[in-house]
Amino acid sequence: MLEVQKLTIRTKDNDRVLVRDSSFSLGAGETLCLIGESGSGKTLTGKALLGMLPAGLRMSGELSFGGDAMTRYGKREWSRVRGRRIGVIYQHPEQALHPAIPIGRQLSDLLRSHLPVTRHAAEVSARTMLDKVSLKDADRMMKSYPFQLSGGMNQRVMIAMALLLQPELLIADEPTSALDVTTQSEIVALLQGLVAEEQLSMLFITHDLLLAGELADTIAVMKQGEIVEQGTAGEVLRRPKHAYTKQLLNCRSSFRFAPEEGAHLYVGNQ
Repeated sequence: MLEVQKLTIRTKDNDRVLVRDSSFSLGAGETLCLIGESGSGKTLTGKALLGMLPAGLRMSGELSFGGDAMTRYGKREWSRVRGRRIGVIYQHPEQALHPAIPIGRQLSDLLRSHLPVTRHAAEVSARTMLDKVSLKDADRMMKSYPFQLSGGMNQRVMIAMALLLQPELLIADEPTSALDVTTQSEIVALLQGLVAEEQLSMLFITHDLLLAGELADTIAVMKQGEIVEQGTAGEVLRRPKHAYTKQLLNCRSSFRFAPEEGAHLYVGNQ
């Protein structure tokens, strides 16, 4: 589904390397968690996979999506792929959603910008997707503005928007870090269910090992722009090899794994 080979991202002005020779792959229906602290390069990696690197940066390496070389995409190809085949969930939905346009219109306009459907059909699809992400009273939601909704509700809207066009790949960039613990748990459970139901591949960008243990089939650990360790969730979290991975694990003072449940993480006092 997704193949990244020797991805390197540099600044154009002073040639400073921000991501160096990063390689990983993601199979169909699998979830890969990209873990690292702030500034490690994980969000830049996600932006490179969306053709959205800032103007002051340049990249090299090979990116392949569904067998297609993404590095050869022009603006037209990216407009067809981004949103349609690759859905995105951002960390701060209030920055991604338009504050002055009702939720229903934002969803409907997105659908109509990619598919030849009537406004009525687009609104029906939008209501259906809002129901799927467990936003009750879809009619009221369709008329609501982002500022009228809680952070958790806006994140559900963002998930609905990301899945509306039935993408093959979902990129989720720290989608729960700004939420309270209870809402975070609800969003994670929702994503797990939707990914399994829709048979999606997901790249989940996070700094949280607990989320990685819950979500990931495979984990790649980034430090200062380099992937220093990767493997199955069980391998990385039970038998870490790199000192940085061990350091991240030591930040969680009390946890254990259930071998019969793969990489599922049980948390005690923290």
